[in-house]
Amino acid sequence: MKYSPHRFSFSRLSIQQRLTLLICTLLFASIIVYGYANYYSIKKASLIIGKERLNTISKQISNNFGQSAAFLINASKTAASQKEVVQFLKSDGKLFRKETLDILDRLKRDSTWVWIELLNANKASVVHTDKSTIPIKVKANDALFAAGSESRLGKIYQQNGAVYFPIISPVTDNKKIIGYIVAWKSLLAGPAAVAELSQLVGIGSTFYFGNTDGSLWTNFIKPLPQAPFIIKKTGELLEYTDETDGQMMAMAQVVPHTKWTLIVASAKKNILTGLSGFLNWIIIAGVTLLIVGIITAWIMSRNITKPLNMLTEATAAISRGNYTSYVTDELYGSYELRKLAIAFNIMAGEIRLMHNNLENKVEERTAQLENVNKELEAFSYSVSHDLRTPLRAINGYSVMLSEDYEGKLDDNGKRMIRNIISNAKMMGQLIDDLLSFSKLGKKELVRSRVNMQALVEDIADELLQQEPEGKYKVIIEALPAADADQVMIRQVVLNLLGNAIKYTAKKISPEIEVGFTDEPHSTVYYVKDNGAGFNMAYADKLFGVFQRLHSVEDFEGSGVGLALAKRIILKHNGEIWADARENAGATFYFRLPKTLNNE
Repeated sequence: MKYSPHRFSFSRLSIQQRLTLLICTLLFASIIVYGYANYYSIKKASLIIGKERLNTISKQISNNFGQSAAFLINASKTAASQKEVVQFLKSDGKLFRKETLDILDRLKRDSTWVWIELLNANKASVVHTDKSTIPIKVKANDALFAAGSESRLGKIYQQNGAVYFPIISPVTDNKKIIGYIVAWKSLLAGPAAVAELSQLVGIGSTFYFGNTDGSLWTNFIKPLPQAPFIIKKTGELLEYTDETDGQMMAMAQVVPHTKWTLIVASAKKNILTGLSGFLNWIIIAGVTLLIVGIITAWIMSRNITKPLNMLTEATAAISRGNYTSYVTDELYGSYELRKLAIAFNIMAGEIRLMHNNLENKVEERTAQLENVNKELEAFSYSVSHDLRTPLRAINGYSVMLSEDYEGKLDDNGKRMIRNIISNAKMMGQLIDDLLSFSKLGKKELVRSRVNMQALVEDIADELLQQEPEGKYKVIIEALPAADADQVMIRQVVLNLLGNAIKYTAKKISPEIEVGFTDEPHSTVYYVKDNGAGFNMAYADKLFGVFQRLHSVEDFEGSGVGLALAKRIILKHNGEIWADARENAGATFYFRLPKTLNNE
């Protein structure tokens, strides 16, 4: 997976950043949890208080209406009991007419009294108040007078967009009803009066007033076709959704002495108005605490990481070879960091002492290695010169013997002469390979851009020059270039291709393939054949000096080629390995870094 510079990773943060982030995260989580818990608790408490207040307000207002109803009933009842009114009805309107009108007019205490009339026993109007007042045209049905001899307030009625209710008081003589006083009073008030009442209540309430049977409702401003919700039971909290105000809470109460129901409703947002201020306060306090927490955490973490940074710098200086680097323990305030500084200085002193001792030992070992190298050089010189002289003599005399006396030797003698010449040549090749292997360790790499495609093709042509044309099928892919020492890599390819040709020589259709596999930071080249192969159980011996997995009689060779190839690949910081099956071919792989810097 490729690295993305924009991807956040906690592991790449410094200790100071991690500590600050951790403290701020905990502080932020605490503020959120504490704020939510308090907000939820206060919200719940506010709703409970709002419910109780709605209940109290609805009861108070309904009781006030009930008291007003009782007062109106008593006033109307008193007027109906006046003897002038009784005598007026008994005389069919001939006596006490003026006195009766005065009694009726005295009931009109304010402008909400719109119409007052006196009916006889047949519910026919006998007299009424000022004719200029708008008369209420409501049919005098049985429902209006169903209460019999009891004075009462009737249901609410609508006329011409206005809402009225009657106060009905029977007029009796010797416990016999001889007529009725019916006084009509307006129930509507202006918007300003309703708003003033709502403000007086204190929770932005809306009021609904209606008949208990649900036949007519009003909000004290205009008639309404129905209540905002279905009333299942009075005296209990009801919740509903209003299109304008959203979630609502309401309480319904029956008005005493009437057949009316009062509803007091309030939006939850009005009940929770103070809660928004508390939420703002929590946010402001939380942000302030978070800022203070960030600053405090940064300072605290800096007091911890500053000494650690100084230790890191001192450690880096030691790693660069400055073994005199140390830290002063007086800079550290805490007991633990002071102990760490003292321990670090002790460790630095021991490293300095060990370094001095190591340098002395390195000098000694270097001198010893120089002596060993001189001895090896002398040995190599001896091998290259002293051993070659008698070997050339053996080979030369053997050739002369074969040429001059071949006719005098029998078949067994000729065979022995050929064996002597062959082994002398093998011994010479072995000496050459051994010298090459020993010199490789001292040789420095000279890296360059090597054209592997051209190199492999050139070596293949060179090795197959003496072979019959068309005997070997060689497939060479379009190989990428390599950053390597060209002379050394040529030796590796020469050895691997030479082995492939040698071990496929006995096949009817020998095939050799040279290819590669691309990797992110390296290239793997391979040489594959369908030759003799080998048993993978002995693969660990394959790259050892003089190690062979086949007999000399089957396949000639010194056993140094693969060891030399491995040593060259290791000098390139690469890797070499093989995969094979007996009589089914082998594949040799070697990996080289892609760039000159991968060392």
